[in-house]
Amino acid sequence: MPDHSDALTRLVQEHVGDGRAITIRAFAQAAVDPKSGTTISKSTVGNLVRGHSIKITPEVLGAIAAGLGVPLVQVQLAAMRQYVGIVVDDPFGVDPGDDDTVVRVAHKADRDGSDMPTVRAFVEQSRPSR
Repeated sequence: MPDHSDALTRLVQEHVGDGRAITIRAFAQAAVDPKSGTTISKSTVGNLVRGHSIKITPEVLGAIAAGLGVPLVQVQLAAMRQYVGIVVDDPFGVDPGDDDTVVRVAHKADRDGSDMPTVRAFVEQSRPSR
């Protein structure tokens, strides 16, 4: 399993900085949370790009998403992975089948489906009969 302990840092680094699509200055100007109007400073952006920890709030995550031009949920999931060590994914590889069932489980990043037999049993029990 790949290590994504710096998931938010890497998400920002993919888009922002020297040789990237967005300069630090442009990102700082565009990073405005659309709901609250919260902005992040150029120094905070620099800290993000360098991999330093920053204070995370819902408004800061909204500003980062706006600055990157990516969905808020992508930034939220990356922050959750980096700052809390939790991922949300399908650890069981459930086939959505004809009913488009999608399984998402929040779990520690170092765990997989084999570590969650009770959750798997619940998912299997909850699936509609075919």
